[in-house]
Amino acid sequence: MSNIKQFLRSILMDQEIIDLTADKKVYFLHAISPTPPYVEYEIIDENGEEWAENKEIATTYYIQVDIFSKGDYTELENKIKEKMINAGFNRSSAVDLYEENTGLFHKAMRFVFTTNSN
Repeated sequence: MSNIKQFLRSILMDQEIIDLTADKKVYFLHAISPTPPYVEYEIIDENGEEWAENKEIATTYYIQVDIFSKGDYTELENKIKEKMINAGFNRSSAVDLYEENTGLFHKAMRFVFTTNSN
């Protein structure tokens, strides 16, 4: 996987996902003045997984996808889970939150993905 960021963006920019967002796009790291519901994503960690001849041949990426909404985000949550799992990601955790300062509901979902360079 030469560019995990492009791969991740291509999954999350799926028409079925962006149709459920207000701005019809997803945001890497942070959205500036978005309209809810919206989606942010980031790579929260990455680790070398396997090596051969002193070269990293497999990398594991830890991804977080966040949904921010004024109301029920279940359909968006389910669509993101479906697309990420179908693309080969494993879901590692998820939590439902409420952001007091913005008044938004927040779903944080974490996924794991390992790539091999051979």
